[in-house]
Amino acid sequence: MINIITGDIDSGKTRYLKKLYEKDPVGDGVLSLKHYEEGHFLGYDLFHLKSKEQVAFIRLKSQLPESWNEKLEIGKYSFSCEGFDFAEKVLKNIDEGPVYIDEVGPLEILDKKGFYERLKELINQNIDLFITIRSTLIDALHDEFGLNGKTNIITLK
Repeated sequence: MINIITGDIDSGKTRYLKKLYEKDPVGDGVLSLKHYEEGHFLGYDLFHLKSKEQVAFIRLKSQLPESWNEKLEIGKYSFSCEGFDFAEKVLKNIDEGPVYIDEVGPLEILDKKGFYERLKELINQNIDLFITIRSTLIDALHDEFGLNGKTNIITLK
């Protein structure tokens, strides 16, 4: 079953996934946690559910650290090579579901980059998935992966 968790920005999608995993820690995945320094939002880190390891993933282009190794940029954000490598390693090593992915966005659905290939593989494996996504991308996700009638949508307020 593909479970889509959707809601507005700051509606608790990431927190929902984390609590779901903690309630029954089977399977694995990655969460995108907001990264702050001295109270200022700088971007996102990837958090591995099983190991609790955290890696810098997305930063505001105006706040890049000196050692930043950019893979791509979208709008005001820069995505790190290390973040993508970390996510790929985690997602490829999951041998049982459910799989948790926070968040599937325009990069995957519209540009077919990011976690696109791995997401496609997981969908084709018929493994239980829990993914977060913006509500505006749900139809595009269904169209891209042929998911009509195959999803359970959970909308957070």
